[in-house]
Amino acid sequence: MRLILICQGVLLAALFALPSSTGFAAKGDLKVQVPKSAPLLRGRALELRFADFAQGIWVRDLNDCPTPSIDRSAPGSALAIYRGLWEMPDRICQVYGAELGVRDTQRAAINCLLNSGAESIELVTVQPRGTGGLMVQEGERPPVHFRFCKKITPVLKAADE
Repeated sequence: MRLILICQGVLLAALFALPSSTGFAAKGDLKVQVPKSAPLLRGRALELRFADFAQGIWVRDLNDCPTPSIDRSAPGSALAIYRGLWEMPDRICQVYGAELGVRDTQRAAINCLLNSGAESIELVTVQPRGTGGLMVQEGERPPVHFRFCKKITPVLKAADE
């Protein structure tokens, strides 16, 4: 905490030490070359949604299927994945970068809003397991096996039925 306060003080002192002259710039004066992607991501395609194999409602125990709603399920017992959204009983998240790896393993960075009102940024890995299973690993936690419960019907298609 003390280091942060010292850094803030140094930054403020540097800002006040700058000369206070007016500067003018015309359009195109400062052309900066910005790389299109970071070297770490070169050659990789990032997605903003989960892979098709992960789409649906997943439960730990098939006796809980169909679940009344994800937010009313017991913590860790149900998971809904639809396009770029991830919902568990205690949080709802949105993908801001996902990468499909070997053997259909997908890693995704997600930004979550917790039921407590706090926010978190997490890394999840999803991988199909057999014909109706999904292995889910949140960060460094051990992987958890979920079973397919049901497909999520888009709202527009549900209205047509």
